Amino acid sequence: MQASVEKTSAIGRKLNVTVPADKIEAAVQARLKQLSKRVKIQGFRPGKVPMKIVEQQYRGSATNDVLGDLIQNSLQEALQDQDVVPAVQPDIVPGAPIEKGKDFSYVASFDIYPEFEKLDLEGVKIQKPESEVEDADIDKVIENMRKQQLTWKELKRKSKKGDRVLIDFVGTVDGEEFEGGTASDYPMVLGESQMLPDFEKGVKGMKAGESKDVEVVFPDDYSDELGGKTAVFKIDAKTVSEPNLPEIDEDFITSFGVESGKEADLRAEVKSNLETNLESQLSTTLRQRAFDALLEQNHAEMPLKMIQEEAGRMVQEQKNQMIQQGIDAKMLENFPDPEFDVLKPQAEKRVALGLLMMEIIRKQDIKPDEERVNTRIEKMASSYEDPSQFVEYYKSNQQALAQVQSIVLEEQVVDFLIEKADVEVEKVDASSLLNMQ
Repeated sequence: MQASVEKTSAIGRKLNVTVPADKIEAAVQARLKQLSKRVKIQGFRPGKVPMKIVEQQYRGSATNDVLGDLIQNSLQEALQDQDVVPAVQPDIVPGAPIEKGKDFSYVASFDIYPEFEKLDLEGVKIQKPESEVEDADIDKVIENMRKQQLTWKELKRKSKKGDRVLIDFVGTVDGEEFEGGTASDYPMVLGESQMLPDFEKGVKGMKAGESKDVEVVFPDDYSDELGGKTAVFKIDAKTVSEPNLPEIDEDFITSFGVESGKEADLRAEVKSNLETNLESQLSTTLRQRAFDALLEQNHAEMPLKMIQEEAGRMVQEQKNQMIQQGIDAKMLENFPDPEFDVLKPQAEKRVALGLLMMEIIRKQDIKPDEERVNTRIEKMASSYEDPSQFVEYYKSNQQALAQVQSIVLEEQVVDFLIEKADVEVEKVDASSLLNMQ
């Protein structure tokens, strides 16, 4: 067998392979011998058909049968001889069809794994966010909990900011109604920017039972049909209601599962949940900064097939999320997938990060820390009614255990990167990190 490698790009390779005629003939003859034991030809008993006749009738099919194995075996041999490791499945382009007594050639095209410049963050500045839960953060959460049980009380006064006004409206431009300009029983909360500023300004101050016409100027970039135009809305205010927040009493507290009904216990539970979320967000932020810094140091061409496969996974992840949110899977079949060019930058980043992590794990010989794996499983189990059953499931299910080990490995890679980096502490408000409104 003859083989040679051509470099087509930084990671692109073309492997030219020639399989000698005698090797092909040996494989074809072996296949024909197998066939001769079971072929049925009139005038001969099974297994007694002369090889010459078997070859005349079955050489073509026998050649096709052995071609795949010939290519696969010779490809593996050629890759080993040339000391080349494909990152993706090679694309095979055969040469001339196989002929008896002639060598067979083919070309295998593929990408190899990229070589990375720097696999640590030594000398790189990384800001490590630090934060803690304050009383004000707990207050914000409890206030949001009150808003979840908000009720509305109708009244007779003029509407003001924060009130909910139930309205009917009909909009016209140059005397003609337009699509989307009409609604009935529309609940509008003043101050929440549900409608354009001119519209909201017109509704503010209306009483229940009052009607008025309001001019609204649409922004130039609103839409092709309405941008820059002035509309007149006939608005009927049907009811005006003010918000009524519940008191933080025993009924309110127990409605959120705090059996004691005590505010101190509610605050303690809110604080515990916030601290758990904050710890996770701090870890996520630090991990992202470390990975971004690692990527910044390693600009290398990525295997196109790997990027395409990752883009496909991204599309499927998005569909799965939509299905979990209640969207019918059959409906998604009618929507076209995003263009590859749109997904490529993010997919390429994910591929690069995955390969970088694999290389760090290999070179540093990082193994999943068993204690950290057990701690994470126990932490996950703590929110379940029967934690021991949860722990047993994860420890006895190899696939589930592998998922946790993968998370821990990622954490250990981050630890390795941060240990080498020039770390600066950044104080951050918990409310901003947790996107608390």
